[in-house]
Amino acid sequence: MRRVFLLFFLTSPVFAQYSYVAPARLLGDGGTEIRGEGRLWNSTQRLDANGESVAYEPGESFSYLEGIFAASYGVTKELQLGIRASFRQNTANIEEPAGSGTIETLSSSGIQSFGGDFKYMLEPVGNLYYALEGFYYHTPYSNKEKITNDKISNFVLGDDGGNFGIGGVVSYIHPNQNFFSVNVGYRRPGKELSAEIYWKAEGALAWSYVALVAGIEGVNSLNQDPYKTDPDNRPVFNTGGSSLYASLNRQFMAPYVGANIAFNKNWRVEGRYHSFMAQRAYDSGGLFTLALVKRVETDTRAKIEGSFKEYDLEASVAKVSPKKQFVILNKGLSHNVEKGQRFDLYHFDYLGGNVLLARGVIIQVNSEQSVLQLTTRFSNKHEIKEGTVARGMAK
Repeated sequence: MRRVFLLFFLTSPVFAQYSYVAPARLLGDGGTEIRGEGRLWNSTQRLDANGESVAYEPGESFSYLEGIFAASYGVTKELQLGIRASFRQNTANIEEPAGSGTIETLSSSGIQSFGGDFKYMLEPVGNLYYALEGFYYHTPYSNKEKITNDKISNFVLGDDGGNFGIGGVVSYIHPNQNFFSVNVGYRRPGKELSAEIYWKAEGALAWSYVALVAGIEGVNSLNQDPYKTDPDNRPVFNTGGSSLYASLNRQFMAPYVGANIAFNKNWRVEGRYHSFMAQRAYDSGGLFTLALVKRVETDTRAKIEGSFKEYDLEASVAKVSPKKQFVILNKGLSHNVEKGQRFDLYHFDYLGGNVLLARGVIIQVNSEQSVLQLTTRFSNKHEIKEGTVARGMAK
């Protein structure tokens, strides 16, 4: 029992999962999420198809501003569908004619893409959550080829053709609300570009209202450029001097940091800064994103409260750790409590109050007592304390 109490007190608090949502966690049946996001990009240098740096001339630059709207809906517990649309404005300053010192400003704007996506969650294994994901985004424009020796006309908005991909994500969700996720998938980003493998690894430390996020993402080309056997017929587009568009077997990686701030159970703000390290046929630069998100998940608490017939055992809290991540229950092996069994904690009074506070799992048990590790907090309306009712469900 000594080891039980040592583990009991060396803890950190359990927090609600409102400030950060792991990529493999779905909305649940009937859940919704609405997201508005702004992105600002500035190029610092260009890299050609051989990975060689191509510097901007004094006064030259490339940037874009993009707005994204997305909405998702939980069709079932396992399936989530979404829609997405983006508006983009590109701005480039180029020297025209070359060597003249005269800078021309180019601009293009419009709907960059719209389409949909899905996630399908597989059966979790312990604290590991898995999901399949895919998307298709249509570009409502066709790029016109660059006019010879004309740097100003036909300035493109992006790469045209359907952008689609499919892949998977796995998230490790620690009871302390620390997260680590990995995404990997196949993507075809446009009709003039090679297919590629996209990937991302992300970690997060989350509290009730704040989450700190860091990660790295990137693209590895499959070197399947449509014109690799016929380079003379490869179309040439006016990209404003940038290598972001019409790339030849592009590859890059981008470490990033960020933070989330939750206003309450449903609203949060997300900020990220990516530093792109172009490896080949892309731009190096910085991308800043800021998003406002409203997320309404399935009311798990209401479903649990409506399922009292599933409870097989009732106990009460005998002791609470200082940071309230672990509690000791007054029943153990002699009362058929088992390691791995789930318990829900309720505030109960004789005037009809019956509020679901938290859920946990038994991690250690002896003949007369057991240790419950809290995994989900549903309500902070009442304190978890000695005497709090615990109702157990069969494994």
